[in-house]
Amino acid sequence: MNKFCLIVASLLLFCSTAGASTIGTVFYSPAERGALVAARNGISQSTVYTLSGIIQRGAGKSAAWINGRAVTQVPPDPVIPSLVIGRDHVKIEDKILKVGESIDINSGQRILRLPEKSVRVKP
Repeated sequence: MNKFCLIVASLLLFCSTAGASTIGTVFYSPAERGALVAARNGISQSTVYTLSGIIQRGAGKSAAWINGRAVTQVPPDPVIPSLVIGRDHVKIEDKILKVGESIDINSGQRILRLPEKSVRVKP
């Protein structure tokens, strides 16, 4: 009986230490969850985002055109779950992107496609 308990205890100890390194994979950041959802749906996820336009409706449900497709904040977009749509910009992973700009989320490099002050926000 003593040997049996020792074997069971050693197996439990081995299994718990082997699983300890993978416990971090249970929790994902919004970007990682977006990549998983995109991979499941067959959508290629890019780290470069281009904002083509923003529309705000009277009911408050906004949409933004990012990388050539319309995305919304509510319900959350599966590819860009950290998206926050503002009046004249969007936030993706706490990085502000204005209309006409492209940003590489990993490097932070911005590319401005429109001349300065060519986009005006009406009150």
